[in-house]
Amino acid sequence: MPLIKEGVPSPATKLRKLGTKEQNQVNLKLLGADIVLPKQLEDHEQPSFPERPRELPATIPDDFVKDTLAELNAHPRDRSISFQADDHVYFWKGKRVSRSVTQFIKEFTEPFCEKQVINSMRQSRNWPRPGYLKTLLSENQKNELQKLPGSEELLAELKRQERDELKVCRLAFKLRANQASSPNQDADVADALTELGLSREEIMRKWEKARQDGAREGTWMHAQFQCLLNGGSVPDKTTEVFLLSQFLQSQSNTKAFRTEWQVYADNEDLAGSIDYVAKRPDNSVIIVDWKRTSPSRLQRKACNKFMRTPLGHVPDCTLWHYRLQLNVYKFILEKYYGEAVSAMYIVGTNPEYGDQPFIDNVPTMDVETKNLLANAR
Repeated sequence: MPLIKEGVPSPATKLRKLGTKEQNQVNLKLLGADIVLPKQLEDHEQPSFPERPRELPATIPDDFVKDTLAELNAHPRDRSISFQADDHVYFWKGKRVSRSVTQFIKEFTEPFCEKQVINSMRQSRNWPRPGYLKTLLSENQKNELQKLPGSEELLAELKRQERDELKVCRLAFKLRANQASSPNQDADVADALTELGLSREEIMRKWEKARQDGAREGTWMHAQFQCLLNGGSVPDKTTEVFLLSQFLQSQSNTKAFRTEWQVYADNEDLAGSIDYVAKRPDNSVIIVDWKRTSPSRLQRKACNKFMRTPLGHVPDCTLWHYRLQLNVYKFILEKYYGEAVSAMYIVGTNPEYGDQPFIDNVPTMDVETKNLLANAR
């Protein structure tokens, strides 16, 4: 892991016993979810997670979280695997692994053509749309809009400091419809309405920033969850932390076993990290994937496109990609680590979910997993 970056606080060095907390710190006991913590953690002291910095780091330094569960439930294979976070590369016995499980599954998805999607957005009759409006209009745009009969309300709304973007878009749609039905159509005016929205380059920059911000938020959240599940504490009861506790309370018959467990498949030369593994009373395990993904990307509704052969019947959408990923982890744990996986969950903890996490009880996909892994080598 890289050294702590500028602007990222060092973790607190104070240690505490499980069940106690530093002032203003939150732990699973306080959240009513400590039933999942194994009794062995009581004999270990845990650091408190640091305060959130002004700018979140891209990677989390090793000393932010003390992985006590990895010490308590170590597997002989743990010594042979390592991870380089900066370029997301795994190593097995010092040799670079060909690809991660996530990268492997991506090979069977249709590529996302960003420019094509943006062009379709900007050419649709539903353009511009809220969230994609320009902050300021050029003088030329204002002049062109002023030529259009009935544009006064739109121009007035655009001048407001806290404008209603949905209202702006609806007014633009109305003006476009009026312009299209007019015998004196003006292409410059139509273009001015289109250019109320962001340009292709501006949208690409917006999406790239959203990807980076989302990745950093997700990385920070995962580290906080790992800290809590190892008996640690965090500074605040964020919505994400609350949603984590809600899920853990639904799994009261399990005990935390591993967090961020790095695993490797020898024959397939694949590696990955399992967010959370818990033991059931029958000694089987559940595996969990924490997701801060927006609710719109985890919808269970039908998808109108499908993955590549041999997964031609599997919907090519985010939820199914995550389901396949967990099924591959199930295969690796059962074949190479001697574990019996009895359940898999995708748990969405994006604040947009409100007071209940998204929980997907992942279906077992043994046939699809076998066909998929036949292409691993």
